[in-house]
Amino acid sequence: MSEQAPGQVIHGGHVPEFRWTNQDDKCDCVFQRIGDWTNPYIGRTLRVRMCCIWSDIYKQYPQFVQEIPGYWNANEGKFEEEPQEWNGEFDMPASIWHRHLAVTTGRPIDEIREQFAEVPPPKGVPRPAKMEQKVSMSEFETIGRLTMEKEALEEQVVATISVIHQIKKGELSLDRVELHDNGFSIAEPEEIGVTA
Repeated sequence: MSEQAPGQVIHGGHVPEFRWTNQDDKCDCVFQRIGDWTNPYIGRTLRVRMCCIWSDIYKQYPQFVQEIPGYWNANEGKFEEEPQEWNGEFDMPASIWHRHLAVTTGRPIDEIREQFAEVPPPKGVPRPAKMEQKVSMSEFETIGRLTMEKEALEEQVVATISVIHQIKKGELSLDRVELHDNGFSIAEPEEIGVTA
């Protein structure tokens, strides 16, 4: 098996210890972007710091590049010129925090990175638990559910009338009837020491 795939240079001939990510803060690009292609059948992965390559290309074609000092708020249809404070659910990634501080203070990112190396980024604010939306039932499901509830209530009424008749006829001792918040139950005679 060859050491390198056709047309591609292997990273120093070995697997790197560090895996690039879009938040690794290993370059000074404003937006970190890593291209990542991998295939188990050829045993190769191609990773490219696209942001760094694009940065060099942008210098060659400045007429085609706009670096705008503002965030495009699609909801409002306008640029927001002031960087927002962190309000994410998870802790702010250090790479974004460093860039936030660089923009808000007007200082180079490498200075910020060095000064705040030991300072933890802003913590996330967990979102309140979502209320589950009730799925509305179709007309037939509603009728079916109401019919079942009606039948269950009718059974309870029949059982209650039967118990009342048994008590009036002396077939059932009132001592065996146990009341609950949602109804009643009949205790077995041996549970309360009664014979009827």
